[in-house]
Amino acid sequence: MKIIYSLNALESLQEIVDFLNYHWTIKELNVFKTDLEKFLNSFDNHIISYPKLNPDSDLKFAFLGKKQVKVYFDQHSDFVEILLFLPSKGNPKTLENLLK
Repeated sequence: MKIIYSLNALESLQEIVDFLNYHWTIKELNVFKTDLEKFLNSFDNHIISYPKLNPDSDLKFAFLGKKQVKVYFDQHSDFVEILLFLPSKGNPKTLENLLK
């Protein structure tokens, strides 16, 4: 399945990686990397079902890096659009802006 990244997703992922490189250990970075790879590969397998952000929305989310980062995405029939990577302690205003 094709995966598309929004500009917000690319920017937020870069911010998270920069932060992790500075504050986390190599082991924790590898856990995050492994979780991200499993998440991306899960769309090819069509086995894992992810929860919706709320019942009225098609947006879904998943946890990465021992629940330290949430990834928000929109799953379509032939592609997945990654919208945002948000640290668990990140500013919820970022998510509100995404939903507008």
